[in-house]
Amino acid sequence: IKNYLMQNDNKNFIFNILSFFLSIFLVFFIIEIYVRTIVDDGSNLNLEMLKYAKSMKIISINKDIGLEHNKNVEKKLMEVQIKLNSQGFRNNIDIDISKKTILMLGDSMTLGWGASKTFSSNLEKKINSNFQVLNAGIGNTNTYMQINNFFENYEKYDFDVIILNFFINDFEKVVIKEGSFIEKNIYSYTYLKTKINKILINFSLIDNWKNFYRKTFEDKEFVNKSLNQIKRLNDYCNKKNIMFVINNIPELRDLKNYKFLKETKIIRNFSDQNDIMFIDSFDILKNHQEETLMVSKEDAHSNDKAHLLIAEFLKNKLFSKLNSL
Repeated sequence: IKNYLMQNDNKNFIFNILSFFLSIFLVFFIIEIYVRTIVDDGSNLNLEMLKYAKSMKIISINKDIGLEHNKNVEKKLMEVQIKLNSQGFRNNIDIDISKKTILMLGDSMTLGWGASKTFSSNLEKKINSNFQVLNAGIGNTNTYMQINNFFENYEKYDFDVIILNFFINDFEKVVIKEGSFIEKNIYSYTYLKTKINKILINFSLIDNWKNFYRKTFEDKEFVNKSLNQIKRLNDYCNKKNIMFVINNIPELRDLKNYKFLKETKIIRNFSDQNDIMFIDSFDILKNHQEETLMVSKEDAHSNDKAHLLIAEFLKNKLFSKLNSL
């Protein structure tokens, strides 16, 4: 009898364990179905970023580059069709050697996340038809990665103008690693992680966007490393007689009480010291309500209106110089 009772206890224990894990699996399965059918409506920032990473980006074998774009791919993200040409640029056609070329380096703000018409494509329409504007913006990259990518993959092309589009977090030390199967394929993981992070931010357990951006400037070693890369690109442009410009793109939240003037001054002063033309798109965007410039309330990337304003601003700042090329 004793052995019989022990066997039953063991069976009950195993049954309870299996029931517990089955219940957990069913809960996450239901959440996954909910996220894929309800939450994933084509405009959820984090889910769309996940799709972008899977379909349009690859991890570079060069750690200093970090991320590169796939080539000749097209996908609808954030309800906007994004097409990458054979160079990995967000352009409908490849480099046209019959035209003078402007290369736009930058991150997702330059890529035009959530915008159907970027400031690159708008600028091309507004300036001399002899110019082609090439959009080399890659999401989740920093200045250091973008310039290394230039020398690895783009130096072989001839450019007349190179514009480095600088965003407030472009001195962030980005660590690239291959995501796990769960991170890359389970939408509920991304959804729940986002919700948890919001709770942690509300309780000041992790940095909000303001503190996070400020802290990217506190790593003096990496900031200097990034500035040296900009100097390297500037020296290259001077040697090749290429016009080099830095365009500052501001964080769109709270433009009326902008929190990063001190940080912008660092890149502005560096530009002045190295005789680099500096354009601050904050000067045009600050005159508009930020909610009219953002993709959505949850997504502070520039929308079509903001891209059009930046393009118009760049055209006005560069018009005379471009005409002299």
